[in-house]
Amino acid sequence: MEDKKKNYPSKVSLILRMVVSAYLLYLTWGLRDAPASHTGTERLLFIAAMIVFAAVGVILGGLSAKAFLNGEYDQPDNGNDPES
Repeated sequence: MEDKKKNYPSKVSLILRMVVSAYLLYLTWGLRDAPASHTGTERLLFIAAMIVFAAVGVILGGLSAKAFLNGEYDQPDNGNDPES
């Protein structure tokens, strides 16, 4: 049978995704006072941005951390594989 290799991201890619998700959560934290100081559509825009940044940050960070902890990343071959 064919041995299908799954297309996993690299370890560095997962770490960068976690850094980006942390930055999105940091942006959300920084915007926490913005809706109180604005009114109308600006206030709704800040609230929507906070919701989107928080949701994407949590989802991206959670999925990346899960994949990292489960070892679901592409590991480079050492060349020491006896079956090669």
